[in-house]
Amino acid sequence: MNPQHTIEIGQRFPLTIKRLGINGEGIGYYKRTIVFVKGALPEEEVVAEVTEVMPKYATATIKKIRKKSVSRVVPPCDVYEACGGCQLQHLAYDKQLDFKRDMVLQSLEKFKPAGYEKFDLRPTIGMDDPWRYRNKAQFQVRMTEENQIIAGLYGEGTHKLVDINNCIVQRPETTKVIQVVKGLLAELEIPIYNEIKHSGIVKTIVCRVGIQTGEVQLVLVTNSKKIA
Repeated sequence: MNPQHTIEIGQRFPLTIKRLGINGEGIGYYKRTIVFVKGALPEEEVVAEVTEVMPKYATATIKKIRKKSVSRVVPPCDVYEACGGCQLQHLAYDKQLDFKRDMVLQSLEKFKPAGYEKFDLRPTIGMDDPWRYRNKAQFQVRMTEENQIIAGLYGEGTHKLVDINNCIVQRPETTKVIQVVKGLLAELEIPIYNEIKHSGIVKTIVCRVGIQTGEVQLVLVTNSKKIA
C-alpha cells in the first residue's frame, strides 16, 4: 500500500514503537506503513506528527509521549536535541549496547554471510565512562548575523550550524583548544567563511589530541592559501 494514499504531512496519530532503526530512530507502523520517529524508543506509545511521506515509508516527530520507556533517560548534553552528532543519549547506556549488538545481528540476517548461523555473537563490551573519549574534533566555523563566531556541528538532516562550547563526548583538550582558536579568530579579525557568498577564509577547525603523549594537533581548513 502506498503511504501517500493513507498518510499526509502534518497528520497526527497514535503509534506504538516496536524497535529502533539503524540511525537510532523509533520505528512504528500505521496502516501497514513503516513510520520512523526521531527520539522515540521501543515500547513507547506516542502521538506522532508526520513530517515527510515517501513511497515506502514516512517520517514523524513526537508530539506527545503517552507511555514512556523505562529505559528513557535525560540526555546530559545541553544541545543534544539540536545537534546531529549523537542519536541515543536519551536511551540508557546498557540498552545502547544491546542496540548495537542487535544492529550486527540484523545485518547478518540480511546479508547472510557464509556460516553466519553459527557465529557466536556476544554482548557488546561497553565503557566504564562513556563520555569525553573522542580525541578528534572537526567543527565547522561560521559568523552569525550578530557578528559572533560559532563553531560546532550541523543539526541532523540540516545545514544549520549548532554552536558547541562543551561537547561531552570530546576530550576536554580538544574543546578547550577550539574555544581558544575562536577567540583568536575574533581578536585577529580573520575573515570567517560564508558559504552563501563563498567569501571569507576559515571554514573548519580540526583538533586532535594524542592519548598517550598529550600533544595537540591543530588544523585550519581554509578557503585560500593565506589566512590574512
